[in-house]
Amino acid sequence: MNPSNPNNNSRSSEIDLKTILTNQNKEELMRIILDLSDDFPEIEKQLLFKYTPHKDEISSAKKLISESINRAKRKGFIDWRHVAPALQGADLTLQKAQEKVDKGEWESAVLLSLVVLSPVVKMLNFSDDSNGSIGDIMNWAIRTIDDAVISGLTHLNEKEKKGLFDAIMKEALKAHYDGWSDWRYALLKICAYYSPNKVFRKKLEKQLESLYLKTESSWSDRFEKKEIKLLQHEIIERCDGAEAAERFISENIDHSEFREKAIVNELGKGDYKKVIQLCLDGEKADAEYRGLVHKWREYRYQAYEFLGDIEQQKKLARELLFKNEFTYYLKLKELYGANEWDATLKKLVDDFKKMEYQPSVYLSILKEENLSDELLNYCQNHISSITDLYPYVIKEYLEEVNNLFIKYIEYSAEEATDRKKYRTVCSIIKTYKNACGTIHSHKLIGELRQKYMRRPAFLEELGKIR
Repeated sequence: MNPSNPNNNSRSSEIDLKTILTNQNKEELMRIILDLSDDFPEIEKQLLFKYTPHKDEISSAKKLISESINRAKRKGFIDWRHVAPALQGADLTLQKAQEKVDKGEWESAVLLSLVVLSPVVKMLNFSDDSNGSIGDIMNWAIRTIDDAVISGLTHLNEKEKKGLFDAIMKEALKAHYDGWSDWRYALLKICAYYSPNKVFRKKLEKQLESLYLKTESSWSDRFEKKEIKLLQHEIIERCDGAEAAERFISENIDHSEFREKAIVNELGKGDYKKVIQLCLDGEKADAEYRGLVHKWREYRYQAYEFLGDIEQQKKLARELLFKNEFTYYLKLKELYGANEWDATLKKLVDDFKKMEYQPSVYLSILKEENLSDELLNYCQNHISSITDLYPYVIKEYLEEVNNLFIKYIEYSAEEATDRKKYRTVCSIIKTYKNACGTIHSHKLIGELRQKYMRRPAFLEELGKIR
């Protein structure tokens, strides 16, 4: 063991402290703890909370959470540096709740976690949560509730389940979740675990219907409607079976989540023509949402593959390729025979060149097909791209690559006005040196030194190039 190692010293200190404490009698240990608690009030609060009697743990947790939050406030606000200390009470409560889950004390785990939610979500109104710590605590609390409820489903009696169901429902419907409804629906989703009980199901469905009626046509309300419908579907699937769930999906097909469920169901059944129609309808209904349109096209392509419809695959793969999806280039190439691919490739390249801005997939195609002449042409029209593309063209066009680098570096040097930009120019020169060799790069550096001899910062940066 190396005595100079600080970790060894730390370990030795821990062993010494343990030895010392072991040799103390009960009265002396109590005195030590009480003295520490006098000097550090936080230790007292944490010990009181950790070892509080079961009947007092909820009120103790509420007090600890509230005190942590209030102590971190400065003129009614908690800045980002004090958010973590503000959440200390919530953190300790959730640690205890997790221990309860592990011990099989599911009721206590749920109730302790619920205590955390309201005061923490309210913090968002007077805190700078740049680090996302508040959201992390909220998600941790909900995960703990979820774990506890699932674990306790087969162990708790109906009275105990009712107590937890009512407590979670009450929390979910509080007004302070109106602006943070994703957490509200996460809680209601937990309530759905209890839906096989007819009384619980009726109460939950009634609340979901009430929430649905309150929604309007804004984006956030569309999100809420979707979440409500998904929960209603989950309840039906859980309680009424697959057939009833499929009917519900069909009734709500205008929601993209349900359209996707329907598509996946039909793919599983092998009804590919139905899949294609669902996708085409979706592309039309969601025309203003590019992401959804793209998703429906990808599913449609899968259906064409299963049907072996080569012509439709070719047509759709080309559409997706021009949406910057290189995967469909490889698929498209496989659909053509060797004798017809050259003409197809030429047409593709020509069509890409007609575009005002070529997407990255265009360059991927040129690289894949080793079309160095087209890559050089691209570099000539987009001179900065030479730093990335030179490996693909230098073998056949060394002189042209050299000239493009010089042109790009000279232009960049003319535009550079401060040390940061000089360093950028020098970075390009280093790439040029790797591409075209030391002789060419040193010649250019000499010319730049001569031209910019009145820019000492630039000369200094050039001098760092080796």
